[in-house]
Amino acid sequence: MAQRKKNKQRSGAAAFAGRTVVIDLLAISSSHGNLTLKGGRVNGRPVCIALPAEVLPSFLTQLEHARLDAEEEYWEVAPRVVRTAPDSSPAAASRALEQWLLKQNWSRVLRALPEHAEHALALVSYVGHIGFRLAPPYTTSRVLAIFDPLQLRRLEVALQRQCMLAQQQASTSAQHPRDAVGLSLRQLTQQPWPPSGAPEPTAEEAVGYMQARHTGFLRRSPYLRASENTLDLPDETG
Repeated sequence: MAQRKKNKQRSGAAAFAGRTVVIDLLAISSSHGNLTLKGGRVNGRPVCIALPAEVLPSFLTQLEHARLDAEEEYWEVAPRVVRTAPDSSPAAASRALEQWLLKQNWSRVLRALPEHAEHALALVSYVGHIGFRLAPPYTTSRVLAIFDPLQLRRLEVALQRQCMLAQQQASTSAQHPRDAVGLSLRQLTQQPWPPSGAPEPTAEEAVGYMQARHTGFLRRSPYLRASENTLDLPDETG
């Protein structure tokens, strides 16, 4: 996991070149020994992700740290942005957050990743959200998927269940992991989007959930990021 810190030094990691997608709706499943994720906007082009069982323990640990770290800033950022939405509907709030997130300087954060992370799965927390940088073979093309930490908290049980199923599948599979990842991605891209049976929450449900999560956040101890998970951000002009 990688996090952020203001600094004037530049890392040797290359700048990110790929698509950026804010994950508004997320479908979680497993196939052929892989955790599969398909997400994006309901009316947009989704991103498809397949993570083999061998990387899942590390991924879940990094994701939990990134979620806790992002939430430390989330409650300062998200309510302020949501207040700029044209109305109080969940769809309007989601759209306002998406537009704001896409304007943030994610490339600057990704440039600060160490050189050894250039071809690895990289999770970064920034502006109260989680960026997941991916490239083939884990997805069809280079992409930065931006997740809401509260969304991941809500889907935590489903995510852990599908990770367990993926590991069980991998233990009995005769396929090479790389071939299995490719097969999972091909099947995932052929699935309809958005998935059926994905109802939108009402405004009251959304407000109630947010209030409950904020109360939980205030009651827990602040998350303390490990020093080795702090990035030195390059100069804005560099």
